[in-house]
Amino acid sequence: MKIFSMLKTGAAPAALGVALLAGPAFAQEAAPQAGAAASGDEVIVVTGSRIARPDLTSTSPLNVVGASDIALKGGSANIENVLNDLPQVTPTTSGASNNPGGGVATVNLRNLGDQRTLVLVDGRRYMSYDVNQVVDLNTIPSALIERVDVVTGGQSAVYGSDAIAGVVNFSLKRNFSGITVNSSYDLTGRGDGAIFDINGVVGGNFEDGRGNATMFVGYTERKAVFAAARGFAKNALVDNGDGTFSFGGSGSVPQGRINLPGIGAATGLGCDIQDFAGGVNSCYDSTADAYNYAPINYLQVPQKRFVVAGMAHYEINDNFKPYIEAQFVNNRVSALLAPTPISNGTPYGDGVIGKINLFVNSPFFTPEFRTALGTLDTDGDGYVQSNFNYRTTQLGGRLNKDDRSAYRFVVGMKGDIGAGFSYDGYYMYARTKNTQRQQGNVAIDRFLAATTNAVVGGQLVCADPTARAAGCAPANIFGANNLSPEAVKYLGVSATNIETYNTQVASFAVTNPNLFDLGAGGVGLALGAEYRKESGSVEPDTYLASGNVAGFNPGQATGGSYNVKEFFGELRVPILRDSFIHRLDLNGAARYSKYSNAPGDVFTWSAGLELAPTPDITFRGQYQKAVRGPSVNELYLGNTVSFNGNADKCGTAAALSGTLNQICTAQFNAAGAPTSLIGNPIIQDPNIVNPLTFIGGNSGLREETAKTYTLGAVLTPTFLPGFTATVDYYNIKIDNYITAGVGTDAIGTLCFDRFNQAYCDVIARNSVGEIDTFRDGYVNSGGLKTSGVDISMNYRTDIGTLMGSPAKVSLSFDGTRLIRNDFTPVVGLDLVYKCAGSFGANCGVPTPKWRHMATTGLSVGPFDAQFSWRYIGSAYDDDPNSDYASENFDAVSYFDLALAFEVNEHFTLRGGVTNLFDKEPPLAASTQNGGNGEQTNTFPTLYDVLGRRFFMSATMHF
Repeated sequence: MKIFSMLKTGAAPAALGVALLAGPAFAQEAAPQAGAAASGDEVIVVTGSRIARPDLTSTSPLNVVGASDIALKGGSANIENVLNDLPQVTPTTSGASNNPGGGVATVNLRNLGDQRTLVLVDGRRYMSYDVNQVVDLNTIPSALIERVDVVTGGQSAVYGSDAIAGVVNFSLKRNFSGITVNSSYDLTGRGDGAIFDINGVVGGNFEDGRGNATMFVGYTERKAVFAAARGFAKNALVDNGDGTFSFGGSGSVPQGRINLPGIGAATGLGCDIQDFAGGVNSCYDSTADAYNYAPINYLQVPQKRFVVAGMAHYEINDNFKPYIEAQFVNNRVSALLAPTPISNGTPYGDGVIGKINLFVNSPFFTPEFRTALGTLDTDGDGYVQSNFNYRTTQLGGRLNKDDRSAYRFVVGMKGDIGAGFSYDGYYMYARTKNTQRQQGNVAIDRFLAATTNAVVGGQLVCADPTARAAGCAPANIFGANNLSPEAVKYLGVSATNIETYNTQVASFAVTNPNLFDLGAGGVGLALGAEYRKESGSVEPDTYLASGNVAGFNPGQATGGSYNVKEFFGELRVPILRDSFIHRLDLNGAARYSKYSNAPGDVFTWSAGLELAPTPDITFRGQYQKAVRGPSVNELYLGNTVSFNGNADKCGTAAALSGTLNQICTAQFNAAGAPTSLIGNPIIQDPNIVNPLTFIGGNSGLREETAKTYTLGAVLTPTFLPGFTATVDYYNIKIDNYITAGVGTDAIGTLCFDRFNQAYCDVIARNSVGEIDTFRDGYVNSGGLKTSGVDISMNYRTDIGTLMGSPAKVSLSFDGTRLIRNDFTPVVGLDLVYKCAGSFGANCGVPTPKWRHMATTGLSVGPFDAQFSWRYIGSAYDDDPNSDYASENFDAVSYFDLALAFEVNEHFTLRGGVTNLFDKEPPLAASTQNGGNGEQTNTFPTLYDVLGRRFFMSATMHF
């Protein structure tokens, strides 16, 4: 449940170090071509395989981010700033995520979801930050990172579940010696959004290099930026449904609003939706009277993070090399939303609040309104029930504070066991606990008691004597700022969620990179077994668990666990070397997994080859069957709610006749709503209506199964030293793709367009015809298919002497062409969302058909410079049947400049600017406001919402 609504290195670092200015990503073959490949008996482990080998080639596409790339991003206190630049990565959660957020950063390869990208540290699983089993990248200390390998394509046979999209492996510095202090400071061009980071690494070798101990300590502080600080975000946009925007917001307004059939005639105003601006009832105008909730939301969430990490290893002898690792992270983040909205559609218990009782003789109303209200009191009990909307601005904004502490321990042993075999066995235990404290909530039972009034002894009081005894004070919600101090104190409550997550892994593997030789090199073998247990829980307090809270979304407890026992093997067979062809290698891997829950017994495997007719070109291909077991959250999520937008069609002209009219009529009759409102757009006005969706876990979920193949070529022309290029085609098909429900838009399409009664049955309306709720939950969907082409080129060469120093130039290009991304939300139905080049209510974050990153670097003696071009292609709305104000986003280009100067061997200064030309993001109203965007009028994780940013950093090493 969430609030409201990511190895042994051997010679690899040296080989990769030639990419100092090669850009944020480069092909793995670039390094050896530059003359730094491993030689002699040196071997390395390439991510995507457990078998050590004497080169850096890989059958699967592999990108590498080096330590120098991270440094030239200002030290990148938050590592997602580097990875999100890769065109294969779709940013989904970052420091710009306020609703939802949590101050975490995840990595999402191929836009398949961050839960389908397996994050490793030195080839081992890392700690998850919540019950979704996703890693927060910012818990990995950036100053200890030697390189980051990004392997795209399913890797479940090698690493296990969650590797459907690929693997991101962080290789840490294992033999660090000395003391390094890093400090960085970022600031936007408007003087806000400061990020300060300071960290230190101390380490040393002992016993003539047989052992090493290293420790890292770091502190990061990030300042908040409010949406009010940027012109594009300070006013909430509303999509009018006719291709235009308007400034608006929420229909839950501080002055209070009612929707009461007949009140328009009784008051002579002619409108049944009225508000109380100035304490006087008048017709509600959604374009003028809606509440602008945008300004006090965060564009950048504030954060304070403290990280301590340590690791050590010692070689007793060749057979016994124990090692240990430990990390502790404390991450404190706040999210801020506008004051609590509360209405008849607010979730309450197993349903919604429903109508409130308007006291006919309330002194809160004008005499004229009391008279009009009396004419609607047909039973003479002194009350009239009405739909309503209100916002508790006097309680202040909704503030959510996450205090997340996590720790991880690894103990292991590795060594040689003779005949070329070596072993590596370890045990890992990781635990994360998040205490989430919420302020600005309203207790619903108190609100209902405080708005049901009576006159006793000449005094206006709460009608319920039990509530009066508990301190109930009448709440005047009919006019802005009319709550008494006593009512404010009575209504407001805080709430708490306690979330814990544990991961245990016990793993043992035996490898031999040279089992025997067929004449083309050693045959490599890896065999192993692994046990993993995942368990987690979310324990809400009484208010949240019972649904007796408005503000942050309620939800019942989540809790559960499962374990998986696995056996795996991998084989690499060199067939030919320097024969009639230059090289031919085959590889394969297999893994048997036994889950304790619904997936049961599963089997994954992969097979691939590398064929090099000449040293200048290598063809490669890989086929993999991968799986992902459902997470604790997907299995056991306690019933909770979210606001995923509306999908009503009963307020359109089409609803006045035919089958659609019959469906709408049936729903209106079931809710007791007047059928005369069918076809009236007011019942689906996004300024007024924001239905909720009930969502829950599904313990019967099956595992996802993916079939992935890649075909590519690697060019390393001998006539152009320093140049490499790769081209790879990928194709991924995922069956039983797990999704958090069918989705409101799909429900609307299947009900109102396809006339499927099963999906009409999950829609509930209120007495004025508005949709109150959708009911949904985690399901195995009809699957997802995606394909595309990755292109990478790199060139590095000496250009002689400049200013008396040797000079080098580097050029790099990394691009992705998306061919297909098709999602089928319902098994057996032909409803397909084609998301390649699209964005919106169905496809979410834009997935352009083309993205690239191009970088030019210059190195002259102690001076380095890098100029980068980040390109995000155009995208189009995913719903051809709706006329949105943002039917397409134009392509966006960002340009970055970074400089570094090595003052001396102990001191280096860096500085630079990102988004050099201060490019603003494209705009789209959120789905809650009738649009096809996400939050803050755009998609803030993909597009830059803060504008031009400057950074400076310094590194001292002794």
